Order: sequence, then structure tokens, then C-alpha cells
Amino acid sequence: MDRFSALEIFVRVVEIGSFSRTAIELSISQSTVSKQITDLEKQLQAKLFSRTTRRLFLTDAGERFYEQAKLILEQYAMALGDAFNTRQTPSGTLRIATPILLGRKQLTPLLPRFFQRYPDIVLEHFLSDSATDLIRDGVDVSIRVGEMKDSSHQARKLGALQPVTVASPAFLKDHPAILHPRDLARVPCLIYLRNPTPFEWTFSGVNGETVSVEVEGPYRVNGFEALCEAAIAGLGVLRAPLSACGEDLEAGRLVRLLTDYDAAFVPIYAVMPASSWIPQKTRVMVDFLVEEFQRNPWLRGPD
Repeated sequence: MDRFSALEIFVRVVEIGSFSRTAIELSISQSTVSKQITDLEKQLQAKLFSRTTRRLFLTDAGERFYEQAKLILEQYAMALGDAFNTRQTPSGTLRIATPILLGRKQLTPLLPRFFQRYPDIVLEHFLSDSATDLIRDGVDVSIRVGEMKDSSHQARKLGALQPVTVASPAFLKDHPAILHPRDLARVPCLIYLRNPTPFEWTFSGVNGETVSVEVEGPYRVNGFEALCEAAIAGLGVLRAPLSACGEDLEAGRLVRLLTDYDAAFVPIYAVMPASSWIPQKTRVMVDFLVEEFQRNPWLRGPD
């Protein structure tokens, strides 16, 4: 087997995270996969992977080599010509990572339309509110909320979330006078523990005023769906993306508060490994999400 094939095997092992699954996908033996990786390590005089009983991790040398190997394969694919590429039906396994709530409530309902359009793509969807390492986790595209801080990846803006303040009608019967963000300091609030500042809520007024308020509450959770249910049950005031509670607002299960202080929007990005070439399966997914998010008034951002 030539060195180019060894690079392909190495890249797929990184992206799949398993020697055995790579062997199955490439229709070769697991011993062939192991030998190719061993031969690469001998040529480089460096270990490419560290291994536990459960998974593989790239070493520092492995991460550097992965970036170069992937670039070589991408340049080869580009050399085949865009005309050839565009004639092909998008196919293959696409690994996408999303925050839990956004993935469940926003991405999953869109999938019937996506699979109808691209029936030859297989989607592996990883839901987590923890940060995703694209290289280590072998993810093709990660949906991230917030301003981009890592310039080593390429990103495309999909839309934006609008944080809103809500409570149930029953809660508001007992706490009727919530007219300014500072009023939240004296009522129970629902705390999302994964928020970088869970006990400090910041509001942006339509007049440009910024208000930060210290909040407290008896119910503190690391899963956002539980907070939405708690708000409907009347346990407190919730600060949540409009996309997360829009249906409950329309159904009357929740009531929107402090609308003059909901001027801020938080961007949503599709983040991909840095590259001069984006695989077709990734490109069509990102294009699809831009199209769908922009037609959703809860996700498209300010008009």
C-alpha cells in the first residue's frame, strides 16, 4: 500500500476514532490499518496516538501531522476539479456537534427535509453543552453559540439567538411588578449553571442602556430543558433564547417580560476545521442550515 493510502487511513482513523471501524469503512483488515499507522510512526519517529481502553487521542505530533495530512488530501481532491465534484451526489458520514437544546429543538425537526434532499448522507449527531474539539473528536462541523474566539477554525454565521425573559402566568400572579431588570433581584430566578456568569444577568435596552443584575433562586440546573419546564411550572423567572421558549409563549404557558431590555442578540456559527477546501457533505449541510435558520424568525437575528 502506497504512502498516499497511508495518509488516507491515518486521517480516517482520526475522524472515526477507531482502528476497527476505519477498517470496516475502508474494507480492509484491522491489521492493515495498524501496520500503516505503525509505519507512519516509524517514518516520523514519533507517536501519533495515545490510547486508552475506550478511545484514541492524538499526540501533539499527531495533531500537527493530521493537519498536514488532511491538507494534502484536500489539495488532491481539489486537483480532481470542482466540475467533477459538483456532478457528484453529496454522500458519506457527516459528524455534527450541537448544544443539546439547539440540537434537539432546532436541528432535529429539520432533518426530514435534509434527508429528503440528500438521501446518501449519514448523519452522526453529537449533543453536548461542553466545548467540542473538532480535531480530537473527529467532528466535521460544530454549531456554536457566541462570538468566535478561536481564529484557527473557519466559521460561517447561521443566525442569532435573542435572549428573552419569561415566567408563567401563575408565577406572575404572585409577583406582578417586574418592570425593570433590577426587580429580578427580589424574585426567584431559575439558574443555568453552565452560563459563564449564572448569577449575573445582563440586559441591553432598546435605548442602548446596559443593566447587570445579581439574581438568586432555589432551582439551579446544568440542563436547559429542565429550566424551561421549571419556568412553566411556576418556579421562577427564566432568561432563555426566544427559540427555546417561543412555542410556550405562543401557547400562553409563558409570558414575556422586560421586552424593552431584549435588544441583544447572540450569534450562531457553523465552525469547521481550517482548510482551503470544504467537503461537499459539509458544505451542503451548512448551506441548508443557513437557509433554514434565516427563514425562522426565532433564529435569523435582527431584521
